[in-house]
Amino acid sequence: MNQTKVVILGAGKGSRMRSDLPKVLHEVSGRPMILHAVDRARAAGMDEVIIVVGYKKEQVMSALAGENIAFAVQHEQRGTGHAVMAAREHLEGFGGNVVVLYGDMPLLGEATIRSLVERREASGAAAVALTIELDNPPDFGRIVRDAQGKVVRVVEVKDCTEEELAIREVNVGAYCFDSAALVEALGELSDDNAQGEYYLTDVFETMVARGRATDTVVTPNLEEALGVNDPVALAFAEKLEDIQYAESLYELIDAAAQAARDAE
Repeated sequence: MNQTKVVILGAGKGSRMRSDLPKVLHEVSGRPMILHAVDRARAAGMDEVIIVVGYKKEQVMSALAGENIAFAVQHEQRGTGHAVMAAREHLEGFGGNVVVLYGDMPLLGEATIRSLVERREASGAAAVALTIELDNPPDFGRIVRDAQGKVVRVVEVKDCTEEELAIREVNVGAYCFDSAALVEALGELSDDNAQGEYYLTDVFETMVARGRATDTVVTPNLEEALGVNDPVALAFAEKLEDIQYAESLYELIDAAAQAARDAE
């Protein structure tokens, strides 16, 4: 595996947590979610860990003291693309892989993270996204492919057409990029969309337009993709009428974290 950096997004407040504590510091299995993400990334072989902080950044940085982590500050929370743009100084001139993870996906396995890197290196793709196929997809971005089955773009739900909403393959929220291709594509991001944010997923369409291939790793493991694979999280999941109708990945992570606190 080539040299690989990981950027973990941890700048959000997490308003649905109904707490002043930064979202990524809520605990699952007795540890802040962000530390689970760091541990998994390191177990997967990441050479450098960069955390994007924002809301109560000093508190998050203090919780990660001694972990040999570099930090980037997202002063305003304007989307996932905007968050990665905040880390651009750590990526410019770097010629390896860049893995991007969310700090509130603490149970994504190291084998899955490693598979993203392995797929990118084997295929030569500029970007690889982790996806899952569901009969009744929740509000995740849709993976749009051409007639030959090649990924051409990733569309966030609020920007989907009716036809795109019918797509069963959805974006989980973990990626591996060629660093140079990512930095170049970040420079072309726009907030001209339904949420007025800079979407990281827009870099897929930009890369394809430049003649670079993009790819996916499809996981069959809904439990892992949703961050629900410990007893507390499973107990919560069993209360859902149908796990596939969860509003979003974050809803499940939020509720699992709340359940963990309630169980203390």
